[in-house]
Amino acid sequence: MCRGSGLRKPKSGSLCQRLRRWVSPHLPLWWPFARRNPKDENESGPTLDDTCRVGTVTAGTLEKLVNHLVPSLQSGDPFFVPAFLCTYRRFATTRQVLDLLFKRYGFFCPDREEDDQLKNAICSFLGCWLDLFPEDLCQPSDLSSLNQVMAYVLLNVPRSALALRVHLLLTRLEDPESSQAEPR
Repeated sequence: MCRGSGLRKPKSGSLCQRLRRWVSPHLPLWWPFARRNPKDENESGPTLDDTCRVGTVTAGTLEKLVNHLVPSLQSGDPFFVPAFLCTYRRFATTRQVLDLLFKRYGFFCPDREEDDQLKNAICSFLGCWLDLFPEDLCQPSDLSSLNQVMAYVLLNVPRSALALRVHLLLTRLEDPESSQAEPR
């Protein structure tokens, strides 16, 4: 009996089709926003009113999403904040997100350990936002968002690295001629 040359026949379908067949079942595990409800199959796509399951939070409104930002950082979730920052522009403005965040975390009691942890998480989120999407906050024509961040940071964490970073950024953006004259 001859078993052939030992070479495998190429599988049917293109590489793209094979990759799609392999990725499709695993996509909900990698990307929480890719999950669909069976009742949504006939719709053209999700809307802001739809709810999708994100980790342990049912997120359907901007307020719920913003309220989950800090707890997700505290729990060590590495995906929620970057995913939120990539997608929030589809249904909200930078100003709306900042207003909700600063409203939710606007007051802290002095010398409380829990509040210090919250402040660190908020600084981490704002620093991540500046790292990943600085254009959201640093538009030379409209510095109101960055000024709002600066006011919040100076009030709640005045001696933080974030306060210094935002101050230097504001100074550079408010007076671009002086920052061009300075050697780096």
